[in-house]
Formats: sequence, C-alpha cells, structure tokens
Amino acid sequence: MRRPNIVFVHVDQMHHQAISAYGCKHVRTPNIDRIVGRGYSFLESYCAMPQCCPARTSWFTGRMSKEHGVVVNGYPIDPEIPDLGRWLRKYGYEAVHTGKWHVTGRDVADSFQVLHRGSGHGELGDSAVARSAVAYLENRTGDKPFFLSVGFLNPHDCCFPATSHGGPGKYGFAPRIAHQLPPLPENFDYDYKNSGMSQTRNWSLQDWRYYIYSYYRLVEMIDAEVGRVYGALASGRYADNTLFILTSDHGDGLGFHAKVSKGYLEEEAGRVPAILCWPGRIREDVQDRTHLVSGVDIAATVCDYAGVPALPKMTIARSWRPLLQGNETQWRDYVICETSIGPLSASVRDGQFKSIIYEDRTRLFDIRNDPLETKDLAGDAEHAAVKKRHRDHFREYIKQIEVYPGPPDIERRISRQRRAARMPRAAVSYKRGNLYRAYVKWYEKIKAES
Repeated sequence: MRRPNIVFVHVDQMHHQAISAYGCKHVRTPNIDRIVGRGYSFLESYCAMPQCCPARTSWFTGRMSKEHGVVVNGYPIDPEIPDLGRWLRKYGYEAVHTGKWHVTGRDVADSFQVLHRGSGHGELGDSAVARSAVAYLENRTGDKPFFLSVGFLNPHDCCFPATSHGGPGKYGFAPRIAHQLPPLPENFDYDYKNSGMSQTRNWSLQDWRYYIYSYYRLVEMIDAEVGRVYGALASGRYADNTLFILTSDHGDGLGFHAKVSKGYLEEEAGRVPAILCWPGRIREDVQDRTHLVSGVDIAATVCDYAGVPALPKMTIARSWRPLLQGNETQWRDYVICETSIGPLSASVRDGQFKSIIYEDRTRLFDIRNDPLETKDLAGDAEHAAVKKRHRDHFREYIKQIEVYPGPPDIERRISRQRRAARMPRAAVSYKRGNLYRAYVKWYEKIKAES
C-alpha cells in the first residue's frame, strides 16, 4: 500500500462552536460543513495550551508546553526536540509548509520547504496562502508522499479590536446593523466594567455584540479559504490517498464570561474544533462526543498514518487512527490543558467534570450539565472526591511528562534582554521573566504530595 499524503490545515483562534454544521445560527460555514459531513469531528477536543506558539509547537512535536519549552509566546523551543517537518523528511516524505508557523526559536525553513510565509493580517494574507497550497496540489511533480501544512491566520484578526490599542469594531457602523447583531452568550458577565478584562471595560453592550458579529464574519472568510484548499484536494489526483486534518490552535473568548482573546482555561479558549476527512478510509459524518483528545495527538496521528516511528518522548500523545476507523481501543480517562499566562494553572477534564487547578485554589465544573461553566462546585462537599481525583490525575500527569527546566543560561538571557534598549518584535522574548523556574517549582511541589 502506498503511504498516504497528509494535508494539515490549521486556523488561528477559532471558537469550537463557530461552525454552522454544529448548530451555530450566527455564522455560515458551508465549506467546513462539507468537511464535517464527509469526516470525523472530535467535539471533546482541547489544545495543549491556549496561546498560539505553545499550542502550535505541541502540534508539531507531540509534546506538552512544559516539555518543549515554548511555555508562552516568545519563549523558544528546546533545540533538541525534532518537529514533524524534520521527522517526516528523515523518513522519506516531502514536507511543505505555507502560511503561519509561529514556533518560537525555529525558522520554518529549517524544517519544511516553504511556499509562502503568510502575513500578520489574515484578511489580507490568507487568500495568498490558500492559492499557494492549491498551486502546490495542482502542479507538484515527483512520487514521494507529501505532508502539506497550511497555516491560516483568521479569525485571529479579531485581536486587533480586542487589544488595549484597538476599538470595539471595524469602521464603527454597529448601530446601522443592530438588528443583525448576535445576542450575548448566556454566561456573559454583566459586571465586566468592574471585574472584566482591562481592554474591554469601556465597551458598551452593543460593542460586545458587534465584536461577536465581526468575529463570525472572520470565520466566514477563513471558511472560504479552507474550502479552496479542500476543493482542490477533493477534485484532484490526490483525493483517494490523502488524509485531511483541520483544527485550530486555541479558541477565543467570543464574549463568553465577558472574555476575548485566549490564554485562560475556560472552555471558550481551551476547546477547539478537530475534524479529519478521508472518504472511504475514515468514518463519515461522525460527531464524537465521547473521546477526549488533545492537540498533542496531531503528531501521533500523523506519524501513525505516515507509517513512520513516533516522534521521540511523546509522553501524552495518542494516535486517533483506531477511533477514526472504528477499531476497539482503550482511550484516556482525562485530558490536560495548561497555561503560564496569568496565574500558573492547569485544567483536568474527564468525561463529566473539569477542574481548573491553580497554585492556591481549585475551581470545579460539571461540563456535562453546565457546559457554560457558571457554577463552581469546588466548595461542595459532595464533589470533594471528584476534586481529589482530578488532583491525583494532575500529579500523575506531571510524573509522566519530561519537564523542561529551561535553557541553562536563562538568567543571563533575561538579564541581557532587560539591558537592551529595544527588542525586535519577532525575536525570542523573555519579558515575562523566568517562567520555567515558576512551573518547575510548582510541579515539584505537586509531585511530592502523598
């Protein structure tokens, strides 16, 4: 049997519910809907860490953020860890990338043949990324199997109005389309002007609704580009022997809990769409609400289908192949998502409950019955056993992974950067200080608990 080609399409900051095939009435995604209908959707899918660089590095290495070194944007990858591009090339694949990469400390050209590097504006650059991918699919020569990574930026453009330097909407014409604006989420925090994110405290309720409206339009833009790539694949010569994967690095607040952006562990930031399609080889029109999957599983799944050895030390990652093909397999009981943005924390999600564990406290939600995370159960005596079980899971996880302590000269690097008058925007940046030391100390404390 010929080794399959693999097309890995990834978008940026897409809320897990922003797909019309999943029931969202405020957005139209006919192209992604087509892929959903022809493929397998994991609806209990979580990123490894809800920020761009850490999540993306986890895709390409199969390692968690506290293993590969990219603990937040700007902190570099452990140079000893291989990525999918390098790994697949080693085993005879043609590894090609176009668009957004964003793995700090590693030039994409060191791992992939690069078609196009994308831009910092999805509305301006995503169409060029799509065209480069289509051109590759239609014009490539050679008989090697290929791995094509396609990185779209949108709906990440939502970050422009949501920053402290931005405003609530593009062109400010929200009043003219007030009748079209989506309602606020059911778990919207109406006290946001006092307790919400600093960049949105001056927003009106109409501003919030316009932000949500604009976000859905960005999703529709990216749906068109995803459709362009998938259409070229489905109608071309590689259709019968190519696995298609679509996911997002993390979600977006989208007004849930009166939040925008990402970095925190509520469902709107940590949960992501994950859809795979290969007609005739993967079960079609399946929406899996049972199996808990993680962004690190992407690397394991790619290696499995490519028929190459697993990337080194993939401690958590599991291949989705048996699930996609309907084979019996023993699956994980819980999934971890962790963050170093704000207070150090990690979420533990099992089939029903989710804990968000901080250094000094824990929050607990019944996701099955309270998917909007409105009632914290951590203080309820009747849920004490769940809370303890999740902490045990977290300890088990910490003992399982290989925690990266950071570069040996980290303090010298931090000191040198602080003395520098100006840092290039795209450079490695340690502006948050020694985050490695912070999580190593906390994880060692957790491991020592009896």
